[in-house]
Amino acid sequence: MVIGLIDRVPSGIPGLDELLGGGFVKRRHIVICGGPGSGKTTLGYEFLYRGAEEYNEKGLFVSLEQSPERVVEGAKALFKEWDWDSHLDKNIVVTRIQLEDFNNLKDIIGSYVREHGVKRVVLDSLTLLKLYFRGEDAYRNNLYELLTFMGDLDCTSLLTLEKEINKRSEANYDMEEFVADGVINMYLVPKDMDRLRVLEIIKMRDTDHSTKLCPFKITPEGLMISPKARMFGGIE
Repeated sequence: MVIGLIDRVPSGIPGLDELLGGGFVKRRHIVICGGPGSGKTTLGYEFLYRGAEEYNEKGLFVSLEQSPERVVEGAKALFKEWDWDSHLDKNIVVTRIQLEDFNNLKDIIGSYVREHGVKRVVLDSLTLLKLYFRGEDAYRNNLYELLTFMGDLDCTSLLTLEKEINKRSEANYDMEEFVADGVINMYLVPKDMDRLRVLEIIKMRDTDHSTKLCPFKITPEGLMISPKARMFGGIE
């Protein structure tokens, strides 16, 4: 495999692109796994903002739970140093889709991407989608259908998934991680009297990537991921 020939989409997040070998592979769908507060949705916010700010790429944030107003409030509260107002409703669209009809979800995402030239999509979250279907088989079949549909669109997608993983040795893999093109785990692990945020790339199809455990911080200026930092305890 010749890494340099792969068409990539830089996340724009300092440290993450280094771990990915230059960015996400274009038109792939990546599942971001982690427990509450681990930084999954936060990574999605930054992926869209960096795309608009640094690469002039339009982004779509699809919430299956929170209203657009709540999503925007959360993004602005986290990243206070960023000029969200210059991009919202122009280069970044935030919408909520009610899961009354699964085909409606695909139709809305497809229309936004095609009609507005969206290149980056964040879907928050697959956990809500899973609750919509009765039974694992129905969920698996429809999830595969959704990911296949999104893979045919000219965009790169991040999909969040609630999953409590505090230890590497205790991580088990769900169907989402097998059918997705990529998987990133975000841990929030006890360390002394505090908690440490850690990121790990589990899987990325069609490209090499780092397998290191990388500590990171959430700051008003974005995620600070440290590819060269060494881990000392806290996670197995």
